[in-house]
Amino acid sequence: MTRARKKIGTCCICGKKGNLSFEHVPPRSAFNNHPVFVANIKELIGNWDGELRSIKGKVHQLGAGDYTLCEKCNNDTGAWYGNAFADWAYQAFRVLTFARGEPSLYYSFRVFPLRVIKQIVCMFFSSNGPGFRTVHPELVKFVLDREARHLKPSIRIYTYYNLAPVSRQSGVASLLNVERRQGYTFSEIAYLPLGYLMTLDSEVPDKRPIDISFFADYLYDDRKEFSLKLPVLPVYTYFPADYRNRDQVLAEGEENRNRRKRRTN
Repeated sequence: MTRARKKIGTCCICGKKGNLSFEHVPPRSAFNNHPVFVANIKELIGNWDGELRSIKGKVHQLGAGDYTLCEKCNNDTGAWYGNAFADWAYQAFRVLTFARGEPSLYYSFRVFPLRVIKQIVCMFFSSNGPGFRTVHPELVKFVLDREARHLKPSIRIYTYYNLAPVSRQSGVASLLNVERRQGYTFSEIAYLPLGYLMTLDSEVPDKRPIDISFFADYLYDDRKEFSLKLPVLPVYTYFPADYRNRDQVLAEGEENRNRRKRRTN
């Protein structure tokens, strides 16, 4: 079976070298249980014209994810946090369904907040590769000790509704806002029905996502109810933290082409 394939490498959480298992990002039970098309980033950069057309890439039959975790880290974190995260995702999906994709109110979520945010951190480990753990050892302890609580003030996690038919992931990225003379350092994971931003000693690059870092302050067995008003943000391009919709992207592309033509004439 395809599921039994092995890959030798370094576990993105514990750092152990050996056989790696396939880690679904997000978990398989959170709408990630079907084949997905993964575009070749070089193909995107070189050829993407703003339209969702046929480009080169490959199909991941197992779903979105990769061989990033050893069996122990995969099994432990999945058992500790996976079901709670899936329940959180299903609640978000129900909100989007009830509101017909346009939620504008506060909606109640009843979740295990510590388990949810630990699963989100696990996802960022897989998205960023094995080097991430060496820079953030405190996050390793945070996810491998299921009772550990609290995030460093320099690390914040934000979320938003994502209705896009595409998903995207980025490792740690830097963004410079020239007008504001402000730099941002962050990582992003976007997949139906929610997207996540992790900022690293940085302001958030967009003020609309909602900070849920406080989820890390609860106990493992705490189940709490929160009223959250999350924004729906478009995920159309492959650029992290870019929330322009299709019409905006195409309009800006046309404007840039016209500007270049005027310069050459």
